[in-house]
Amino acid sequence: MLKKIFQSAKKCMALLWILSFCMGLSACSDGPIKLGFSGTLKGKYSDLGVQGRNGALLAVEDINAAGGIDGRKVEFIVRDDNNTPEGAVKADKELVAEGVAAIIGHVTSSQSMAAVKAMQDVVYIAPTTSTPLLQGIKDNFFRVIPTLTDLSQGLAEYAVDKLGRKRLAVIWDTSNQAFSFPYKKVFVETFIKHGGTSVADLAIGKQKGSVDWQEVVDKLKQVKPDAVVVVTSARDLAGFAQYCKLNNTDWTIMSSMWGYTKELIQTGGKSVEGTIFVVHFAEDAPEEGYEDFRKRFIKRFGWAPNFAAVFGYQAVQVFAKAFQLNGGKTKGLAEVIPGIAFESGLIGPFEIDEFGDVKRNGHIVVVKDGHFVTVSKRE
Repeated sequence: MLKKIFQSAKKCMALLWILSFCMGLSACSDGPIKLGFSGTLKGKYSDLGVQGRNGALLAVEDINAAGGIDGRKVEFIVRDDNNTPEGAVKADKELVAEGVAAIIGHVTSSQSMAAVKAMQDVVYIAPTTSTPLLQGIKDNFFRVIPTLTDLSQGLAEYAVDKLGRKRLAVIWDTSNQAFSFPYKKVFVETFIKHGGTSVADLAIGKQKGSVDWQEVVDKLKQVKPDAVVVVTSARDLAGFAQYCKLNNTDWTIMSSMWGYTKELIQTGGKSVEGTIFVVHFAEDAPEEGYEDFRKRFIKRFGWAPNFAAVFGYQAVQVFAKAFQLNGGKTKGLAEVIPGIAFESGLIGPFEIDEFGDVKRNGHIVVVKDGHFVTVSKRE
């Protein structure tokens, strides 16, 4: 009798161990694969978060419509990081509690920095985090957008070598310091290296309420720059441009990819005409497959995609490929992502290197007649 009870207990223990093992690997059932998204979904910095979420959602829907990943559907769970480091960590802890296999996020560099530091066992695939502070590190952080370094250098070189600008003023937003500070640092260093001079360095983002753009313009008029690089969101960039137009300034406005969204043109109107960017995605120079994606995105969400939507879609593609390569397991997922490559895509081929970083070509883009127009392509 005791022998039978002992054998029965052993079988129960073995069964419990198997069930626990399967739950830990997220691979021993036909249930859905849970995938998280974490980004800013409200407020003036939400244009990237909403578009990134929608691009990722469209990818999930495409995967599920095709039968899922090895027959398993993907369940997409979304959290708002409220554009704060604390909000990012809170959102990601909630996603982990839900049992997600990975998190698509974050869309801003400062939130990614906070999350990666606090959640070291979580696999992140970021659509638009481009800070160099996470570059060249072997960890669980991966991205489909290159670091900002090449873009910042390229824009500075274009300003001096092609446009002949010599006197630079910088406006940078401290609310996303992990992005804006490295961007302006690289830009200023490159601008000076090519023969220019830095005449002003103005930080925004710490004040309560909206920025007093008239005060900013007045300060710039005193030092007489011929080029101003503004490292901030599309909405704030539009506000600055509007006050420049009101004051009849003649300096050239340039900006980072952060401000490169339709919200800039919708908010700024004619005042943002002539604003220059160097970006990794140009709407008027798409790769094969983008036009179909664009039409389906508009049909699904009611407006055109921006670069965050494209990168959000591709981040989910990376996850799907990695999950399949890893045999449907969550454990060890980070080990199979390096080396994942796409020969063709919505905006060209890319490969994730051993550190989770990628390389892509850049485009010089200017706002002209209410559209982003490519001036030249950088290899």
